[in-house]
Amino acid sequence: MKLIGKYGLKNKREAWRVQLTVARIRKAARELLTLDPKDPRRLFEGEALIKRMLRYGLINQEEKNLDFVLGITDYKMLERRLQTLIFKTKQANSIHHARVLIRQRHIRVGKRLVNSPSFLVRIDSEKNVDFANTSPLGGGRPGRRKRKMAKSKANKAA
Repeated sequence: MKLIGKYGLKNKREAWRVQLTVARIRKAARELLTLDPKDPRRLFEGEALIKRMLRYGLINQEEKNLDFVLGITDYKMLERRLQTLIFKTKQANSIHHARVLIRQRHIRVGKRLVNSPSFLVRIDSEKNVDFANTSPLGGGRPGRRKRKMAKSKANKAA
């Protein structure tokens, strides 16, 4: 329940989904650790797993080892969600506001418009998280209310 409140998750299912993802990653690392260190499967899949975890920022450069992949927690995964990053970078007033901005299509990552709060942001994409060009918050067309007020002011002036 603490997870749901702190990270602004919609329901327990979202928390369970994160837990399942972490469990699958850790299981893959455990299976690879049981293999011989020179085993080609361990070398190939282990490097791929470590590279993927580095790309998503779940482990850092000094932790390039399968043992550190076992140390990945739900909290590390939740810190990489788009919803959390928007709140931490002060683009939203609260974690719940961040979720609303994402669902209402105000946020883009790079050139891609993202409307899923659970989107995992890669380290290299982190600096490209911004308001969408089509959003009133990002310099796009004004919102419905602002257009209505401008129209009424124009009618009063005429």
